[in-house]
Amino acid sequence: MSQRSRSVRAAVWGFLVGGTSGVAFGLLLAPNEGRQLRRRAAYLLDRWASDLAGLVDRLDGADVPTDARQRADDIVSDARRQAESLLSEADALIMQARKGRSS
Repeated sequence: MSQRSRSVRAAVWGFLVGGTSGVAFGLLLAPNEGRQLRRRAAYLLDRWASDLAGLVDRLDGADVPTDARQRADDIVSDARRQAESLLSEADALIMQARKGRSS
């Protein structure tokens, strides 16, 4: 696991734990009535959920190339080149075999 993904995971967990503890302390210390408090808590949770979803979407769509992804892409492109080479050699052998049979 890369350092970046560990940092992102730690940040997300920090937001979740911090948000949860903040809501809990807010509910315990809030001077509002129950109905108003529930509405406020629902609003805050909805806002935090949408903020977190936006953060996850941005991090997911970052398309930051990693070393592993770059190595995998290099391996795939090398395999494609080798496969194309093998196919062209096989085509040449097939053409030679057809010419030898018809002669």
